Amino acid sequence: MKETPGRIFDASFNAVQLKELFDLYIEERSAVGRDGVSSKVFASRIDSEMDIVLRKVRNCSYEFSSYREKLISKGPSKPPRQISIPTVRDKLVLKFLAEFLARVYPEHVSRVPHSTIKQVHIASKNRPASDSYLRLDIESYFPSIDHKILMRILRRKIRKKEVLHLIENAISTPTGVKKIVGQRNEKGVPQGLSISNILSSIYLSDFDNKMSAVPDISYFRYVDDVLILGNPAQVNELSLSLPKLLKSKRKIKCHPVGPSGKSVIVPLSNGIDYLGYYFRLDRIEVRRASYKKMFSNIMKIISGMKYAKNKGPLIWKMNLRISGCHFANKNIGWLFFFSQTKNIKQLSRLDAFVKQKAGEVLAAGDLERVKRFVKTYHEIRYNADNSAYFPNFDNFDSEQKKQQIGVLMPRKSREELDALSPEDLEVLFVKCISREIADLERDMMEAFS
Repeated sequence: MKETPGRIFDASFNAVQLKELFDLYIEERSAVGRDGVSSKVFASRIDSEMDIVLRKVRNCSYEFSSYREKLISKGPSKPPRQISIPTVRDKLVLKFLAEFLARVYPEHVSRVPHSTIKQVHIASKNRPASDSYLRLDIESYFPSIDHKILMRILRRKIRKKEVLHLIENAISTPTGVKKIVGQRNEKGVPQGLSISNILSSIYLSDFDNKMSAVPDISYFRYVDDVLILGNPAQVNELSLSLPKLLKSKRKIKCHPVGPSGKSVIVPLSNGIDYLGYYFRLDRIEVRRASYKKMFSNIMKIISGMKYAKNKGPLIWKMNLRISGCHFANKNIGWLFFFSQTKNIKQLSRLDAFVKQKAGEVLAAGDLERVKRFVKTYHEIRYNADNSAYFPNFDNFDSEQKKQQIGVLMPRKSREELDALSPEDLEVLFVKCISREIADLERDMMEAFS
């Protein structure tokens, strides 16, 4: 029997599946929404919560609460990125929707950019040096997505009214303000929802298909960044026609193409920045802005070491930025993102910088504890599955968790930690690590933006 969207919904929308999603994705690491209800409180009344969700979704009366606003810095000269944080109940419904959409649109499931980066590198080194890059940057992409157009695209495949009602309600719910009855956003997909990325990909699926069929060009898109490689005549023509097409068909606007703008045309021999990397024919390395930002991020930590009596937490923070980590089923860190670079000299210069500057404030024994970028690179590239060089916080046992908490919260005595129940120890550990991961990801966001 063919797996249609309707059958997928009927088979998966039940209390058992919802509880499984809650256990896997929400219970341990869920931020609090505007209603102030934590995942722990939600879990204590999960049966009644399931009844509410099942009943309201099935009769198309489910309404999302307005999202709590979180602003993430993109650097001193850029406006912050607005992230929408749902309530725990809404997060569960959205996670169900995300899983449903992934089964209906598997080709649009969110992915890390590494495969795109690798394909761009291959295309760059295999095309003639006389070719050009065209980079088109879509202006305010997520806030510009038109709801009527998006829902029309979804209805081509999805007929289930319960699903369509949920999606339309989710994307029209406001962020940062109290929801008023009848108030709706008519455009924009809130960032931070589990359905945001897949919906943003589906919105431009026709455009992607059209461009991928154009002969003699190499076409790539990652969210709102489009890159095309082709001969100069093709690239010049596309630089004029594509922005017009996107504006007329999808109501989105590209930054103007110009020598110093976000949208540019440059020869392959000149090179281009894309997805945090610098590409130039067969060359691939960390782009200059991201590379310079790493120096300043490291220097901020080293500066803090000058007057710190206990340098342990700061050494730990610096090592986390050098090696990255595995947490919540994700590899997180600067070099995990930039592991495809071929310019090892960049990493050697970072190591030399750290050794010199940290050596000015650390004793010899402490300096030996500082990790190295080159070593991290080789571990990620050639020994990722077995390496202990970058911490895998998901696999830490109770003793390791206590040791990490002791480093990050030195005022917590060993006696206090030993007295904690396994559940309370886990909560405290996740809280400590999550705070550090948030700082790491904020630094990364600024470096990549």
